[in-house]
Amino acid sequence: MVQVAHNREGNGSAAGNVHLLRHPKRLSDSDAVHFSIRIENYAHIRRAYGEEGARAALSGVQRMLVDLFRADGIVVPEANGEIDVLIWNVEALGAGSLPDACRVWLDKFCWLAPLLSIEASGHFIHVWVSGRWEIPGALMQAHGLNAGQSGACNIGFSGAWPDDRSDWSDRYRSDVGLVSGLLSGIISGSADDTGRQELMLAWQPVCDAAGPELVLYREALVRLLDDDGKAHPPGDVFLALERLGFARVVDHYVVSRVIDELEQAPDVILAVNISAQSVRHDAWWDEIKSRLVALPDVARRLVLEITETAAMPSVSGAVRFVTSMRRLGCRIALDDFGTGYASIRQLLAFSPDFVKIDRFFVRRASVCAAEGAMLPHLIGIGQALGATVVVDGVETQEQADIVLAAGGRWQQGYHWGRPSLLRTWHRAPNGERSDATLAGSWPENPIISHGAAYDR
Repeated sequence: MVQVAHNREGNGSAAGNVHLLRHPKRLSDSDAVHFSIRIENYAHIRRAYGEEGARAALSGVQRMLVDLFRADGIVVPEANGEIDVLIWNVEALGAGSLPDACRVWLDKFCWLAPLLSIEASGHFIHVWVSGRWEIPGALMQAHGLNAGQSGACNIGFSGAWPDDRSDWSDRYRSDVGLVSGLLSGIISGSADDTGRQELMLAWQPVCDAAGPELVLYREALVRLLDDDGKAHPPGDVFLALERLGFARVVDHYVVSRVIDELEQAPDVILAVNISAQSVRHDAWWDEIKSRLVALPDVARRLVLEITETAAMPSVSGAVRFVTSMRRLGCRIALDDFGTGYASIRQLLAFSPDFVKIDRFFVRRASVCAAEGAMLPHLIGIGQALGATVVVDGVETQEQADIVLAAGGRWQQGYHWGRPSLLRTWHRAPNGERSDATLAGSWPENPIISHGAAYDR
């Protein structure tokens, strides 16, 4: 039987929802789980693409939900980018207790939605959603549980609010165009001629300038694979992701990929970049933390490099996040020190294990001796705070010598190895010490508590 769920405007047009109901009669709302989905960047889409784009975004999320549940519930679009969902067949939510099934399903949907592209007037639109769920008391009792329960998945939207600049809409559409191929490629897992780009990981070592056979760790660098098979750096894609507020969904995907690599290679230490926007607790991190609790050896070999090309939403929240990850055994690196938003304050607040000096200072030191005098001072600041200092952007022997003379033992850059899609640790030359052996020489992290419950 086909039903049309009318919206508040009282019509059964495309703004409404076609709902296939498998039950012979309408069940009451007290027999259904209630979800409320909200498009957090609805105002941005309306400003950049107009009312047609906003309607397309709302209809696109509605179609996602209808495709997921079909005859198991009803989907009703509301005003201002909100959608109500009633699910009668709760088995469609997945296994486990009903509250856990609701929480897990909503967390996964909030992660999935930004990756799916919605077409509108020749453009591809991407949405960021949050949601709430509520289980009526009668339904809880029917499942042998206590009174009604509710919960939410509010990942927190990091995108800047639309401003009054005349070119804001053009910039927003341009940014979405830059990131759409990457987002769609994550969910499809491959590149194609529609613009989807497959995300690949390249690996670049951090080497000891006095003995390059010693590798401190290897950093995972994102590369985008086009349908012609060519891999290239993401360029401005990640800056656009941060401006749009979508960096976190990509960060969580890449961190999960790096953990997969660590599980397969017990003798390697890998680092992964995360945006400053991702340095905060959310439901997506819970899954990653659960994996690390179960895999303490993997946690000890994971370095999180905080890249501060965007401002942190909350320094205090970031400190809590960093502390919880270090308790699991992870090491923390502060990237881009000396430029961007990285500062002495962050060094003092985070007490990072590694401080990475931005490549800008290496370039300046190689062309101007006076400006090169800054380099040993920056290295000294990191060392004075107890961090291992890594100098990035070393591309020539001359630069390597300058950095080493300034006190920079650990170096990264083309001179020591270009990013490679090959897992070079599987064919290391004879005599090279493994990353894991070197990690054993690191100072013990005093706040590690392997196997302990993590902070949320």
